Amino acid sequence: MKVAVVYVLLLLTLGCSSNETFDPGTDSASEQGLFENRAISISGETRTYHLYLPENPLNAPVVMLLHGNKSNNDEILGLTNVTAPYKIWLNIAEQENIILVVPNGSKGSTGDNGWNDCRSDSQGNPTSNDVLFASTLIDFVLTEYQANPDRVFVMGTSNGGQMAFRLAQELPEKLTAFAAIAAAKPLNTKCANGTTPISALIVNGTADPILPYEGGTMLGNRGEVHSAAETVQYWINRNSTETTPITSAIEDTDTTDNCTITKYLYHNGTNNTEVAFYEVLGGGHTEPSKAERYGSLFKLAVKEQNGDIEIAHEVWKFFDRK
Repeated sequence: MKVAVVYVLLLLTLGCSSNETFDPGTDSASEQGLFENRAISISGETRTYHLYLPENPLNAPVVMLLHGNKSNNDEILGLTNVTAPYKIWLNIAEQENIILVVPNGSKGSTGDNGWNDCRSDSQGNPTSNDVLFASTLIDFVLTEYQANPDRVFVMGTSNGGQMAFRLAQELPEKLTAFAAIAAAKPLNTKCANGTTPISALIVNGTADPILPYEGGTMLGNRGEVHSAAETVQYWINRNSTETTPITSAIEDTDTTDNCTITKYLYHNGTNNTEVAFYEVLGGGHTEPSKAERYGSLFKLAVKEQNGDIEIAHEVWKFFDRK
């Protein structure tokens, strides 16, 4: 019973058609800052998102951030005063002149907020057209703010990471690279595998209690997944990168987190694509972060959170090279 309670608490903290219309809000291309709860109608359904505009959005890169299951776009940015490794993206966006798009998921059959990713056997996923939602947001930002169409990126954790995989399968022509944290290629997929090369950054913990590192059934009947190694190999094959990686051990600066990171970089892929894999040895179902540390209750459910890197900075360094 205690395990079930902890798991529920964890999930509570995680984690163009003619009728598409936008609420333009109050921002303009000359204004800077975070604009919350903008609205868009997708096939008659109202969807919301947060938008961060830098000082000069003209030709700026675009980064889309996707929250996990049973979470929302307020929590992922730390707007509700919760631990949020992704809120560091607000500082990065200001410093690096990046447009951030932070959409909110929709409710599935269990009433939980999340994404309709590629898993055909994931209990409780919504049926919303999240690919259309993401695609329309990208098109809008590129047009409205004349952002850079060659520098569009997406990052997500858990269900958000699974959704990043789906966008890389179904919208590869609109993306430059993606990052998936605590996620893996579905074993039973409803999405066709794409063929367009796209750079990928993948992070998995070897002691993840929710998404099995060696593959298998996820906790809570959330679907079956391939192993981390099989997931990485798929992207190596798709991008035709070198098969022997550049391997580096990340300095173990936090000796209290009970985990370390080995980074594998496969480069020289088609169109200069790369695949980066961060293997968190002893790590759990969470984002590595130095500044945003989850509490003890969260740790009971997700296991160890690595503190040797700031994942937002690592991902941006990877994106910025593309």
